[in-house]
Amino acid sequence: MQSFDTAISKLRSEGFKLTPQRLSVIRYLIGNTSHPTAAVIYGDLKKKYPSLSFSTVYNTLNMLEKIGEIRSLNLFDEFLNYDPDTGTHFHLVCRECNAIVDIFPHDVGRFELPLGEVAGHRIDAAQVVFRGICKDCR
Repeated sequence: MQSFDTAISKLRSEGFKLTPQRLSVIRYLIGNTSHPTAAVIYGDLKKKYPSLSFSTVYNTLNMLEKIGEIRSLNLFDEFLNYDPDTGTHFHLVCRECNAIVDIFPHDVGRFELPLGEVAGHRIDAAQVVFRGICKDCR
């Protein structure tokens, strides 16, 4: 997510009503590197906002994804994880603890994503997922 103000501006331009609950979801995501699920976000915010509904969290996440402020990650069969870092990076999913860890291109070495025209196809986005054991579980 670029910034709180940028996200708010984009949401307003889409006609999205900004309630305290929706703003709390946005604040929760800024700088968050844990790749939370909608259920985790809901559970964490419900304590402070008792009137918060799961559908508010889910709809806010969908709208943030629609405007390009977050990405959903389909790494597990049961649920989606959400990533507010939309810059180029990869993910490691730990097979021991299921943590999702950001891996940046400069850490991997020479690795280029095929964006643009490839064999007659137009590629707008790519997702690379490594599976292994994170440094905490090693």
